[in-house]
Amino acid sequence: MIALYETVAEPLSNGELAAARAADYVTFTSSSTVRFFFEAVGSEPLSRARLVSIGPVTSAALRERGLEPDVEAARHDIEGVVDALVADAAGR
Repeated sequence: MIALYETVAEPLSNGELAAARAADYVTFTSSSTVRFFFEAVGSEPLSRARLVSIGPVTSAALRERGLEPDVEAARHDIEGVVDALVADAAGR
């Protein structure tokens, strides 16, 4: 087996953590982004952020943490995430 890529979590600075906690939207593109993000921010809730998921598997990872995605992309790629986020923002 040849590994084509490796998913690695990058530590977040205090400024990045503060920005994430103050964000209107937090987007997740895989189960590992859910895991790494919440390992970085800890258990403090994201009180105002709407959670955006790329698709059902990523949404399931959020639900495993007791969180319901506010937005799930119909098309499971980055363009689908952007389209879903823009539609959600326009409808608010």
